[in-house]
Amino acid sequence: MNRKVMMSIASIDASNIRSGVLQEPSDKPYFQFKKVNDQKTEISIYGDIASWRWFENDVSSHSFKSELDAVETPEIEVHINSYGGEVAEGLAIYNVLKSSDKEVTTINDGFACSIASVIFMAGKHRVMNTGSLLMWHNPWVHTAGNANELEKAAADLRKMAESSVEIYSQSSKLTSEEIKELMDKETWITADEAIEWGVATSKAEQKAKQTIEAKTLHSTIHRLKQLERENEELRTTAAAEPIAKSEWDLYYGGK
Repeated sequence: MNRKVMMSIASIDASNIRSGVLQEPSDKPYFQFKKVNDQKTEISIYGDIASWRWFENDVSSHSFKSELDAVETPEIEVHINSYGGEVAEGLAIYNVLKSSDKEVTTINDGFACSIASVIFMAGKHRVMNTGSLLMWHNPWVHTAGNANELEKAAADLRKMAESSVEIYSQSSKLTSEEIKELMDKETWITADEAIEWGVATSKAEQKAKQTIEAKTLHSTIHRLKQLERENEELRTTAAAEPIAKSEWDLYYGGK
């Protein structure tokens, strides 16, 4: 994929921070919490999962939990469109949702890639929208060092991958070995595949939409049928009534 996101960074170049690569913290949320009614709150995760705010729509676990703790509705609906991000942040968001006392529904609106696909698994109800895709792969990292340090980094990455394997296997029909194979291949998963494998629980139902022309035609046909019935009733009534005599007929004794 063209845009690979880092699962973790051991250190951040301080010169990048000073030069303004990272945005300054803001009071504006990295995501949106919207109370729909007294029953349900909608949450939108439409950005990368990150501890640092690279872009305005980035999501951090700390801010996410703070917002979630303030939600009073018994149901929450989490809409996801994300390339993923940092493993630690994503795992925290997954566990916050999973341990919540709310009825959690997760909805994939576009892409739920990498650690965002793990967040998707937090829903009791997991919905794939039209054309949406999941992507599973092994975590990766930028690193440097000697042979021992590189070998340790590789071992650490394998342990981190096990976290995703465990979460996927808990809420799907796939075995751990099948999941590992899919992650090794960096697999894109369609809605039908997600449902077949038990990764998702349903696809979003698409209601048929009538065009203005179709609605007009339906209305016209309905009205014509109604007029036809009314005319038939008038003809039936007229045939049953006797023909009235004119004054001329009565004068000449017509009966």
